[in-house]
Amino acid sequence: MRRFWWYLLVVPISAVGVMAGAVLVQSHAALTPVLETPYSELSPGVPKAKSLTELYQVRDRLRAELDQQPPALISATTGAASVPLALLQNLQATEIRIQVEETAQENWKKAIRLGSEATAENASKKDSEASSQKRYSLWKDAVGSLKAIDKDSFLAKQAAQKLKEYEPKLGIAAYRYDTARSGFLKKIADESGMGSRVHVTVCTLERECRRYQGSEPPASPASLIKVPIAIATMQKLASQKIDPKTPIMVSRGNYTEDAAKIWVGQEYPISKVLLQMISYSSNIATNQLIDYVGWDYISQVLQERGYRVTKVRTKLVGERTYPSGLGNPPNFINTDELTDMMVGIYNNEHPGDELILEGLVNQYDWALGYEATKRPAVWIGEKTGQNSKVLGSTTGVNIKGDRYVITVAIDNTGSEPAVRKVIRGIVQHLIAKGGFE
Repeated sequence: MRRFWWYLLVVPISAVGVMAGAVLVQSHAALTPVLETPYSELSPGVPKAKSLTELYQVRDRLRAELDQQPPALISATTGAASVPLALLQNLQATEIRIQVEETAQENWKKAIRLGSEATAENASKKDSEASSQKRYSLWKDAVGSLKAIDKDSFLAKQAAQKLKEYEPKLGIAAYRYDTARSGFLKKIADESGMGSRVHVTVCTLERECRRYQGSEPPASPASLIKVPIAIATMQKLASQKIDPKTPIMVSRGNYTEDAAKIWVGQEYPISKVLLQMISYSSNIATNQLIDYVGWDYISQVLQERGYRVTKVRTKLVGERTYPSGLGNPPNFINTDELTDMMVGIYNNEHPGDELILEGLVNQYDWALGYEATKRPAVWIGEKTGQNSKVLGSTTGVNIKGDRYVITVAIDNTGSEPAVRKVIRGIVQHLIAKGGFE
């Protein structure tokens, strides 16, 4: 047995004392010292390693030094031990660091292997549920392996760079896997009589989603575009530390036919203007908030949050009256992005989301999502939208404690029964299956 292992079995009973009457003591497990030196706290005498190979060299040198030490002695009088504690601590710290780096290398190799397998699977161009699941699982495990690499490892920087490459691919794989399991939505759309005119996305608040034509923009966002405008407004207030009660003037140039409870030429708190836009779908309020926030700022917020399809380019018009500074139509949105915005609001992910939620739960239009949601499901808020090109709703529902957002937009129809039938069909599916499956 190598001599340095004697020291691992001896506990220093006293750090201070005279080594009087020292005797060699038989090793015993009960005397093992507790050495918990972090690998980041090696003494200055130990050179800092820059690779796993150098760590092995440091470990071998420390072992050699301990091998050259005399057997551990314990004083029969004082209990003090002649243990080279600094060497032992540095050896232990080095061993721990080696374990960290060996594990990091294993995770790195696993991530690269899984990524290669996922890439090969992508190249197969199979769109079945089984192949989509396999691609998703491979990318998910690859990302998980990279994240498991210790932040202080030699490979940490390399892993962070690889994550930037892998995480978007995981997002795409997750999207495709969710979509592959969304066949029930097409059936519901067909049963509504609207077929391919239907765009629908439904997500849990954990962002597990199902969709049918959710990535394709409907013919128009109509008043559904007011949700991203509300998001941008609250982002401006939060980032610039503006009190939502701050009054703003509603410009006469923003007049259009409206059923809301605000008037041009008067001041209102920003919060009231926003609530009028969401709860009462006020076009005047919408146009004023576009002026207040600004086109560029709205675009910036949407881009920063990852929404690439949604575009706010034009103010809203009533039956005949166009507001000043109309913009450059059209606006764009899709049910995927709108649903994700609503999920963020219900999760209260950004400052000010609680005010938008207040508007959603005080929605005056109960003809669509509210009417379609029946017990044991509970309606928990909604924004509707309608013009000559589209009819739609994004609705929050609670089903036995699980919350979902259901967004439906149907092109070229004003059929409220059709929208309700789609929403009701989704709710009934979620109730019957206890979720998506």
